[in-house]
Amino acid sequence: MIATPQPERFVLLDGIRGVAAVAIVHRHAEFFFGRPEASSYLAVDLFFALSGFVLAHAYGERLRSGKISTLTFMKARFYRLYPLYIIALAIMAAFFVLLYALDLPTPIDDLHRKISLGELAFALLTSILFLPAPFTLTLNGALFLVSPAWSLFNELVANVVYAKWGARWKSGKISVVIAVAAIGLVVAAIEFGKLHAGFRWHEMYAGMARVFFSFFVGVLIYRYHTGFQIRHQLLALLCLALVCLILFLPITKEVRPFFDLFIVFLVWPALLAVASKVAPEGWLAAISSFLGTASYGLYVLHIPLLAWVAFVMPWSGTGWIAYPAGLLFTACATIFAWVLTRYFDQPMQKRLRRRVKLVNATQF
Repeated sequence: MIATPQPERFVLLDGIRGVAAVAIVHRHAEFFFGRPEASSYLAVDLFFALSGFVLAHAYGERLRSGKISTLTFMKARFYRLYPLYIIALAIMAAFFVLLYALDLPTPIDDLHRKISLGELAFALLTSILFLPAPFTLTLNGALFLVSPAWSLFNELVANVVYAKWGARWKSGKISVVIAVAAIGLVVAAIEFGKLHAGFRWHEMYAGMARVFFSFFVGVLIYRYHTGFQIRHQLLALLCLALVCLILFLPITKEVRPFFDLFIVFLVWPALLAVASKVAPEGWLAAISSFLGTASYGLYVLHIPLLAWVAFVMPWSGTGWIAYPAGLLFTACATIFAWVLTRYFDQPMQKRLRRRVKLVNATQF
């Protein structure tokens, strides 16, 4: 084991984020894999915790000292999210326009209703503004045209609070926020029987509780981060294996609320505290870096890509071919997200960061 100085990028956290993104794809790809019984939706809470940690690392000191303003920070966050999100939004909007032209109902709507151009236009406008629609869309049963954006909206709310006040809060005040959010999580677990909630209006409090708890847990963990990492291949592998085990583990309905709270309250924070101190090497570092680069693109693009694949190749989700086709889709979507991130998004990020004078900011 060799101690290394504080890194600009936490490679193992990249790998964890990438594995979590793949688990989300598996969850939403019912067309290939059937209805999931696993715990993959807890990947969102893990995303929030990772985000709090990494953003505290990248911006916390400058926000505390006033070197950057809340407005500058939020510009940086929007610049980070928008390029790939707009591509996903365009792909999804094109899908719904095609369905309208062919007079077909949307296959991903619980009611299988025909497309309303007025509703589609309104949903497109609110989605471009990164705001939830004031009604649950009949298009896809969510508040955004690209449904994973519900979590991005929630995180942006937490980002504003962090930049405006949270970066300067003492640890005690952050702990109070975490405690209040924890109460919201317990209420949500009782009401819904799980923490898979937050993407519809009547669940909004659950989504906010999820983001404020995990995001500020990540911020608090970074406050006590030592600034050094150890190179330990086995420990890095164990961290990744634990994420896979939790996210793909089926849990009974009776145990589900207790399991979800246990993971979010204890396991994810402990994992983050340990994994942030570990640096993988060689092939594991390369895979972690690859998955981390692809993770955000995969998260926002997989729903539009799934919609088009299911429409163009309906046979790929039937019979014996469905599972291997699903694995192939996941691999191709991950590679596509990596290529798009590497050759479009990252160059775009460099230009956009110069506009807000954050050239050396860590990406997340």
